[in-house]
Amino acid sequence: MFVRVERGESRHHLHRKVLNIYWTVLMISIVAMLIAWIIKLQTNADDIPQFLVTSVAIPTVVQLIVIIVIEIVHYYKIEWPWITILSGTLIASALMIANKTIHIQYIFLLSMLVSLFYFSFKQLYIAFVVNMAAFTAIYMMYSEVRESMSSFEISAFVFIMIGMLFILRSVIDRGKEILADHTRMVKKEQELLVKQVLMDRMLKVDALTNLYNHKTFHEYLDMLTEQSNRNSMPLQLAILDIDNFKSINDTFGHTAGDAILTKVAGVLSETFVQNEIAARYGGEEFAVIFPGVAATEAYMLLEQAREKIEQLEHEELDGRKVTVSIGLSMHQQGQSSAQLFTDADSLLYNAKRSGKNKTVI
Repeated sequence: MFVRVERGESRHHLHRKVLNIYWTVLMISIVAMLIAWIIKLQTNADDIPQFLVTSVAIPTVVQLIVIIVIEIVHYYKIEWPWITILSGTLIASALMIANKTIHIQYIFLLSMLVSLFYFSFKQLYIAFVVNMAAFTAIYMMYSEVRESMSSFEISAFVFIMIGMLFILRSVIDRGKEILADHTRMVKKEQELLVKQVLMDRMLKVDALTNLYNHKTFHEYLDMLTEQSNRNSMPLQLAILDIDNFKSINDTFGHTAGDAILTKVAGVLSETFVQNEIAARYGGEEFAVIFPGVAATEAYMLLEQAREKIEQLEHEELDGRKVTVSIGLSMHQQGQSSAQLFTDADSLLYNAKRSGKNKTVI
């Protein structure tokens, strides 16, 4: 059985390399056959037709069929490495049968070398056994092969094949060790990267609300204020404060207060999802930076957030509503970030003094 699967590009490229090897072997064998044919023409022209059929046409056709089958396997990304490996045995057998009196038996190393690409002992052993079985069958079936090879040559072939088996096994074993070391290194690098990301997040984000913290807020505000002064980019700053938050902590406890902070932060995260930068400034105060946004648009977004917060249900407060007051200031050309913040903070206190639960711009 074989299964068509979606594989990684690395395996797909691997099969392409094996196919390129087989195409190279085919081209080399065709050139060698043509050279042999030319030599035949000069020496003995009587057996030319038989030579063209048995030594040129048949092995070439067999190799083409084998390679085309592997090309189909490669095209459809079929997970069946055995056909790629054992195709080398078929190609070697076809070439040896076509050239019985020429000592090319070491072509059987081809499929063993191909099995090296897959880093599998099992595939290497099977390639070795199949190659030895194919060579033995050809040796027994064709007298020309037996007559052309001496006992020494047969023994040398067997010992070289066994020696290559152990050499290739050592190569695979070493490759697996290198791969395991590489995997461990990659895993450690990934763990370090995750830790670095978490540490960076901890340095930038408030743990309770998941909004940017006080330090990160000021970094962004300084940078955007400088950019606004340089490029005349619209920039708005809003400061929000939860109304009567001290009484919530005093009456219902700090656990309830933390729950309220989390809910308010959730509304801010849901409302400001474009280029806005929302942060917990400290305590019950939040800040939102609006880069590249007109004051009217920022005001509308803040009003949406304020109304959503007012509509929240709070079991922690026995159904009591929570509201926020907001000061929204528009950056003026040449104004520093500190001046912009002071203006927004003053507007916030105007909202507090004039009745709370409102946005003052």
